[in-house]
Amino acid sequence: MRCRPREEFLGSCVIFQTWNDSEAELVRGILESYGIPCRIRSSISHQVYPFTMDGLGEIRLEIPSEAAEEARRIIEEHLSAGASGNLDSSPDDH
Repeated sequence: MRCRPREEFLGSCVIFQTWNDSEAELVRGILESYGIPCRIRSSISHQVYPFTMDGLGEIRLEIPSEAAEEARRIIEEHLSAGASGNLDSSPDDH
């Protein structure tokens, strides 16, 4: 699925949550490699406050709502590939 550029989507949903900047960037990169634009949101700047407290530093990845089903499938495939040790998956393989 090819979606609009990340600045243009209005109807969005949170597809992934983490407290780790690197993990958020990794998941965003994976989804964008499949053509799904992502926006990273957090209630604080992790560069200024590099800690979390009571969920305050949670990082959320938002995508266009119409891409949610495909994005969930992609994330699940990558998580299961990582757990099994098969990390050679790429967008061209699907």
